[in-house]
Amino acid sequence: MVGMSRLVGFVFSSVVFGLICVLAGCGVEPTTSQDLAQDSNPVGDDLVVRAPPKPVQLSERDCEVIHFVLSTETVPNGGKPLYLTPTNRDQWNREGDWASMPSQLEPWLAQLAVKYRSAADAKLDKGYVRDKATNARGTMVWIIIREWTAANEVTLDFGLWGGPLDASGKTITCLKKDGQWQVKEITDVWLS
Repeated sequence: MVGMSRLVGFVFSSVVFGLICVLAGCGVEPTTSQDLAQDSNPVGDDLVVRAPPKPVQLSERDCEVIHFVLSTETVPNGGKPLYLTPTNRDQWNREGDWASMPSQLEPWLAQLAVKYRSAADAKLDKGYVRDKATNARGTMVWIIIREWTAANEVTLDFGLWGGPLDASGKTITCLKKDGQWQVKEITDVWLS
C-alpha cells in the first residue's frame, strides 16, 4: 500500500514538473556566453525579440495632460536633439523601434518651449540614442498614459534615455482641479 502511494505521488510530481517545464520554457536550447554577448539587449537584460510597437491614438484629454507634463518637466539635453515617443522603455528592442507621437499631438507640441523631433528620426545604437541621419547623440523622451483613474485623474510614465548611464524615469499622477492640471504624486523614480 505504501509502495503504491509512493508510485502515485511520483507520477503526480512528474506530471506537475513536466507541466511547469513546458510553461516555464525548460525545453529551450542552452546558449553559450558568446550567444548571449551577440544577442544581449543594451536597454534591458532580457533576450526577448519584440515586434515594433503599434501607433497610438490619443484623445483630446490625453493630449492636454501630455502637454501639461512636458511643459512642467525639466528636460536637460546639453544641446543634443530630443525625440519623443509613446513607446515605454520596456518595449524597446536593440534598435529602438520607437513609435512616433500621433499627429493630433502636434499642435500641443508646437506650444512648448522645448522642441521635440519625431522618434522615427532616431535609432538606438549600442544603447545610445543617435540621430539616424547625422549619428549625433540625442535623448529619447517617452511619455505614456498608463491609466485614467477618474475623468480628472491620470497616471503617466515619463522618462529620458540618452544612454545606459544617462537615463531616468518616473510615474506621475496628475489631477485636474478647478480647470487646471497639477501633479498629485510622483512615484517609482529611478536614475542611471
